[in-house]
Amino acid sequence: TQDTRDNIYNPSKGYILSGTIENAGGFLGGNKSFMKGTATAAWYHTFFGKVVLELKVRGGVVNAYGDSDSVPIYERFFAGGANTIRGYKERAIGPRDPGSNDPIGGEALGLGNAEITFPIYEKLLKGAVFFDFGNVHAHASDFFTWGDIKSGAGLGVRVKTPIGPVRLDYGYPLVPNNNDKREGEFYFSMSHGF
Repeated sequence: TQDTRDNIYNPSKGYILSGTIENAGGFLGGNKSFMKGTATAAWYHTFFGKVVLELKVRGGVVNAYGDSDSVPIYERFFAGGANTIRGYKERAIGPRDPGSNDPIGGEALGLGNAEITFPIYEKLLKGAVFFDFGNVHAHASDFFTWGDIKSGAGLGVRVKTPIGPVRLDYGYPLVPNNNDKREGEFYFSMSHGF
């Protein structure tokens, strides 16, 4: 990780770059073998003295190898919800089980987020406008396939509290997702970042 942000909870300038590589099974033993890599980049810039622009991209690929035919569901990628693509239900974007229609995750993830925050009440309350996009693909080999991108946009507020920043967002899906009802979603969280 490389982090040049001026504040980890309320950044107004700088960037953060991070990446991870995980290996399970193989020479380590175990009954599942897979490799998983993720990368994140976020950039912050202040305009007009107090308006902050945050641009963020995330990607990840996981793939089974050796005797393993598939990646365990708990190691797959999911999208939709407060920290990925707002406007969609939690984990709703990506492959679904054909029988139950439940999300089963995928082996490739690509996300992008843009958010502008501005002060409403100095040092206590901020407003936010955001746009999120991306998708989850069933197979790692589909990582560079950009078809069927889901996107959502909306508004939010950020409240500074003694226990950390509190976020309340309302997102609306701009692109239909499977046969899900197309309606907005509210999100509440107590940590920074999407």
